[in-house]
Amino acid sequence: MATQTVSVPADFQEFMSELVECGRYANGEEVLRAAMNALQREECDEAARMATLIRAVEEGEGSGIAEGDVFARVREKAGLPVRATR
Repeated sequence: MATQTVSVPADFQEFMSELVECGRYANGEEVLRAAMNALQREECDEAARMATLIRAVEEGEGSGIAEGDVFARVREKAGLPVRATR
């Protein structure tokens, strides 16, 4: 595994030190590894959410043009009061 030197802002250094001092992590490297793992999970989750959203949009576009009062149907399905038509 390649090694890379990074600069850590003072406020993060203080936080890292607190995490090490309380015994949660053995050293700063473990703190950074945990942070990077969390960021990687977050990025993967975001990619999965976007893929789901894209599939839903494509499915919606492929279903054709809705007829009638679409918003009234959505509000009814969601249990919201249906607004009076103008």
